[in-house]
Amino acid sequence: MKIKKIEPSPISKEDVDNYKTLVQQREGMMHTANDVGIDKRIITFRPDTKENELTLVNPRIVEGSDNPVVYFEKDNYKDKIRKTVRLAQLVVETDNLGKVEFKSDKTKWKNADEFMEDAGLFEAVHIQKLIDAIDGIELTHPARQYKETVKVEKKPGRNERIMLQSDSGEMVFVKAKQAESYYQLGYKAI
Repeated sequence: MKIKKIEPSPISKEDVDNYKTLVQQREGMMHTANDVGIDKRIITFRPDTKENELTLVNPRIVEGSDNPVVYFEKDNYKDKIRKTVRLAQLVVETDNLGKVEFKSDKTKWKNADEFMEDAGLFEAVHIQKLIDAIDGIELTHPARQYKETVKVEKKPGRNERIMLQSDSGEMVFVKAKQAESYYQLGYKAI
């Protein structure tokens, strides 16, 4: 799938028919007009067979779920699986079908197998991937990449002053490097 930003433009029935003719000759599940040399915002998704394909003209996401999910997608350029952030539910407005909703029937999954076998989620994620392709957004784009948040406890520097309190309520300010002796006396950092 080629990734290139394509601006919305009027698309005629002849443009769509020409695109469908070219896409019918190709194997695969996901296609954009850019894949067959046409600079138009047209995408096709085939979940199982060519007879069961969905073609969207000038698709744009107009609504999305509040809680995104982390999904595993193949980066075809690097031949690598990447964690991406995707919407589990979305509404896509198109010129040919009006508004189309793609969604998972679930909001929680029992395990990873159930998550990855969710057909509604699979479809929603792949429609987003196709729209990203015609919007010029790659899997490595910061808006799509999953970045794990790591919280690190901040430790004071050796010469930083900290406040300690004893069990009886007495408070002292000492440099961090001198706090060890107070800890042994039962003081706690506050």
